[in-house]
Amino acid sequence: MAQSMYPNEPIVVVGSGCRFPGGANTPSKLWELLQHPRDVQSRIPKERFDVDTFYHPDGKHHGRTNAPYAYVLQDDLGAFDAPFFNIQAGEAESMDPQQRLLLETVYEAVTNAGMRIQDLQGTSTAVYVGMMTHDYETVSTRDLESIPSYSATGVAVSVASNRISYFFLTGMDQVSSLVAVHLAVQQLRTGQSSMAIAVGANLILGPMTFVLESKLSMLSPSGRSRMWDAGADGYARGEAVCSVVLKTLSQALRDGDTIECVIRETGVNQDGRTTGITMPNHSAQEALIKATYAQAGLDITKAEDRCQFFETHGTGTRAGDPQEAEAIATAFFGHEKVARNDGNERAPLFVGSAKTVVGHTEGTAGLAGLMKAPFAVRHGVIPPNLLFDKISPRVAPFYKNLKIATEATPWPALPPGQPRRVSVNSFGFGGTNAHAIIEEYKGPEQTQLRVSNDEDCPPLTGVLSLPLVLSAWRKPSRMVLLRATSVRRSEASHRSWESSPGRGRSGRGC
Repeated sequence: MAQSMYPNEPIVVVGSGCRFPGGANTPSKLWELLQHPRDVQSRIPKERFDVDTFYHPDGKHHGRTNAPYAYVLQDDLGAFDAPFFNIQAGEAESMDPQQRLLLETVYEAVTNAGMRIQDLQGTSTAVYVGMMTHDYETVSTRDLESIPSYSATGVAVSVASNRISYFFLTGMDQVSSLVAVHLAVQQLRTGQSSMAIAVGANLILGPMTFVLESKLSMLSPSGRSRMWDAGADGYARGEAVCSVVLKTLSQALRDGDTIECVIRETGVNQDGRTTGITMPNHSAQEALIKATYAQAGLDITKAEDRCQFFETHGTGTRAGDPQEAEAIATAFFGHEKVARNDGNERAPLFVGSAKTVVGHTEGTAGLAGLMKAPFAVRHGVIPPNLLFDKISPRVAPFYKNLKIATEATPWPALPPGQPRRVSVNSFGFGGTNAHAIIEEYKGPEQTQLRVSNDEDCPPLTGVLSLPLVLSAWRKPSRMVLLRATSVRRSEASHRSWESSPGRGRSGRGC
């Protein structure tokens, strides 16, 4: 496949699928939760592990955690339509639930993009996975005498991307969430892949990570991620699974895809040597923001080239929050050595974090921020933060030109032709920093409906009433599919037709 004619060609999101706390199991339900946030935190359920056994008010107490709360999925993690994915029952039982949910959300993202499974098979589609924890391996392999036969492939983190490629397609894969998106963007621009799928998964199944991170004083005893707030006391862990389907803008236009948003540019760097490997570096974060904007051909010193909303990493840690606030303030406003005296009040740069609503989803955090951005730019709404009462004294010096929205806020008015723009930060606790610039799509409206692969069949246009054919291999799957379809039809009418041809005649329900 030939290299793209445009090395920095914009990449677009054409499909997405997700699982988030609070029953946000579709992208539109996620947006509903973020736009009108509610408290979805809970004490860690007994079916995950008995947190009372491991609780101690002193987080550094040997083998204990002082963080008994989290943001967990409401799904039955044991429910999985193994026959649909051509997986034997024994193998499915040995699979990390993160792998199972990745398969489900990738399927949903692909059908959300209006494609069928058979459209992917044999294509040069790249798969990139972001994962951090592997609780299922720890829990399922304690007893060496009774390890399941398929544990080797069932719990290996490296197999997560292979599992997606094996079922859906052929193509390259990598292991690393927002970094996964960055790698996917680079791959698409080389022309070596016509499509890419970036995914992330994070499930809480055992106590080990709680114990380890409590020793480092990373976790919030109150179970809240209070971004930049004076009462911040660490971060609250959260579960999520996300999948996005990516193409170059030119490829998506050729294919007649519905474009959710434009990824203008991405970038990645590393903190380098700091006072400790887990300590963030505001200089490296600032440099990454500047470099990513420069790579996109945007002049960060000009108001029209900046973002209007910045989705921060925003964990609520005393070490990380001031560093990120300084990086953002310096990157966008550090060049202004002299105070403004022209009498005109500057519009603030809105900042926020999904972590205040759904917790820190760790290996999936970058994709969580990226999935928030398309809805924000399409609807023209700055989604609010929860848990913000008073700015942290350590953040206050950098807060002059920034603003946290505590209620859904209309997007700032922009000159004609200027797109709504969002920056997304995501950092790894080992020092890796990732940044993405997201814009609304302002191209021609897509009004054609794809109904056939037959080139002789003309496209249908306009508003139509059409039968919706649903099929499944088993009756239980069919009932789940019927319920899911009714929910999605009520959420987004423009997606209803796409979901039907995208399935083909082998529909399923998970």
